[in-house]
Amino acid sequence: MANYEMMVIIDPTLPDADLKTTIDTIKKIVSEAKGKITKEDVWGDKKLAYKINRSERGYYVLLEMELDGSNIASMNGSLNLEKNIWRYMFVNQDA
Repeated sequence: MANYEMMVIIDPTLPDADLKTTIDTIKKIVSEAKGKITKEDVWGDKKLAYKINRSERGYYVLLEMELDGSNIASMNGSLNLEKNIWRYMFVNQDA
């Protein structure tokens, strides 16, 4: 198991209940990949460096986790199916 950091940008126009549901879905995807979230940091609504889906703002969430890197490919498939997740990126903290 390696330490990973995952930054997620979510559609900022979602109501609070849908934002929470989307974050819970991300956590479920991580747990299904046998990962363990060690820290969650919600940055909230921030200005984007460039427009995504014609929006200048995005809702940022940073998750730190312990995860086997071979499971990231299966997580990508699940994360790509979530329409409210605009962008995400994994960074290996051990490298």
